[in-house]
Amino acid sequence: MAEIIKMRSASVTKPVSQIADEVKSVMSAELVCDERKLNDRVVILCFEEFYLRCSSYVGLSVMLTEDDAGQEAVIAGFGGGDGFLNISWGANKSITKSVVKVLKENGFEIIEE
Repeated sequence: MAEIIKMRSASVTKPVSQIADEVKSVMSAELVCDERKLNDRVVILCFEEFYLRCSSYVGLSVMLTEDDAGQEAVIAGFGGGDGFLNISWGANKSITKSVVKVLKENGFEIIEE
């Protein structure tokens, strides 16, 4: 199953473009997309990495947005599932951990929806 995490920061300590650069620096996965829109207030990063545990590539998409109310992030780890039950053996969750750590260091908190 895909791992979807939503996070929010009520304050803007640094621009999302700078946070995106921090995320890129900690990821061991291959960067396949780095798009910045609306004067760098929206950043989309996509990564992929091969995981032996599921014998498959796992994808990661990170969308960072910034407005007057603060910053938000949506992190999606996906594609590592295998077989009829789409079991990823934790690969989808594993690829999201580094991003969550960087965002928490920048004042983001996980939000439940």
